[in-house]
Amino acid sequence: MELNNFLLSIDEDGIAVFTANRPEKLNAMDATAWHELLTFFTQVNERPDVHAVIITGAGEKAFIAGADISALREKTPANTLSSPAPLATRAIELCCKPVIAAVNGYAFGGGCEIAAACDLRIVSENAVFGLPEVTLGILPGAGGTQRLAKLIGVGRAKEMILAGKNIKAQEAVSIGLASQCVPLDTLLSAAKQTAKRMLAAGPISFQLCKKLLDASMSADLESGLWMECLSLAVTCGTQDKHEGVQAFLEKRLASFQGK
Repeated sequence: MELNNFLLSIDEDGIAVFTANRPEKLNAMDATAWHELLTFFTQVNERPDVHAVIITGAGEKAFIAGADISALREKTPANTLSSPAPLATRAIELCCKPVIAAVNGYAFGGGCEIAAACDLRIVSENAVFGLPEVTLGILPGAGGTQRLAKLIGVGRAKEMILAGKNIKAQEAVSIGLASQCVPLDTLLSAAKQTAKRMLAAGPISFQLCKKLLDASMSADLESGLWMECLSLAVTCGTQDKHEGVQAFLEKRLASFQGK
């Protein structure tokens, strides 16, 4: 795919680094950038060369500093309803492969929403999360009012969205918005190490666990437990289960085939 707002690199482990690349705009998102993000995550499930994705931003100041404010002047009710932004964050969330946000600097507005849609968020010491849309007379439109409350609780989400509180790196870890905080120069390597640990899981069990965890945010306990039991039954009929058990008994690394 042709990319104008992102850079894509894929290493020998199949870990794709998808980098927002508008440093002169602090990697802010416009409609074209949202379309590129949506297109990439629509295709990534079918790409055999990509096993995991890390989203990050170019430069040292910003992950993604929200929307391109100049583009907001052209927003109308009609084009807002057809925006690719909520579809893009949903595609990230539904991706069957591990997706990690390596947050380097400002993650405001859409940047915060993109990070919230990822499986994990690893932050550099200069990272800052914020959702300042109400100060512009609008509101988050890529899942911010929904995902953030599930991640950090309604009270803290209201403090960020309604009172405009920004969350710095260490606090993000303490409230569960991020999983770890590392120095900026080790951010990408830390994200790759985490991706490799996730890739060590059996592909089928990983995908089912991811769906179960996401479903747990809305399903009642009884339904969730039943879905978990059914999913376990599915994994017990796979070649991967037999390989995983045999590898453990033989004290070797498992070689999963996703079958």
